[in-house]
Amino acid sequence: VLVVHPDFLQSISAGARADTQWLLDWKYPLTSLAAGMRMLTRIRISAGGDHVIVVSATREPLAEVGVLALPEGASFVLQPRALVGALYAVDRPLRITSAWRLLSLHAWLTLQLRYLVFHGPVRLVVNGCRGVRVEPAGSGRAVDQAATIGFGANLRYSTTRSETFAAYLFGQRELLNDRFAGDHGYYAYEEIPDRRRAGGVMGRGLEGLTDSALKVFGV
Repeated sequence: VLVVHPDFLQSISAGARADTQWLLDWKYPLTSLAAGMRMLTRIRISAGGDHVIVVSATREPLAEVGVLALPEGASFVLQPRALVGALYAVDRPLRITSAWRLLSLHAWLTLQLRYLVFHGPVRLVVNGCRGVRVEPAGSGRAVDQAATIGFGANLRYSTTRSETFAAYLFGQRELLNDRFAGDHGYYAYEEIPDRRRAGGVMGRGLEGLTDSALKVFGV
């Protein structure tokens, strides 16, 4: 089964069976709505069938899609705003859980109290500005928090203040960088952070308050 946002469905084989799936996951209705994962196209692919489905960004000229393949037993913390589709077996439906960190001072300081975790086996189709990069965390990597798409649930995750405070002040970078570490895990980020979600003094306002509220719930 392929569930995909219709804005990213470019073409399908004439014989493919398609219908509407109203929400990504009925256990998380508000999250699905807030992340834009509603009124999705669900395509059922027969085993051994010769189906060609093209998933591509059709509205944003700089947007590109990538595929994150999660094997059995793997789990990945994902920003739902980056998700555009999921491919999974009909007898192994998409499994999402949430993790709250209410007792963590770090979580309160960064306003990230809940994380959504996607469990394999599944292939997640994600969207990133000018592309999606996946890198091993290794001994430690840091990335602009605005660019983070997700990270392996087995990684050590922390945040650190951006070295260039002036860039944050004028909405050019987030105040914090995400830092990941771990020998057997990966993290994903978009090539160019979407500056329509800019922070800082110049990027604040009603939209910034809304984004901060959604960030609390992991959206």
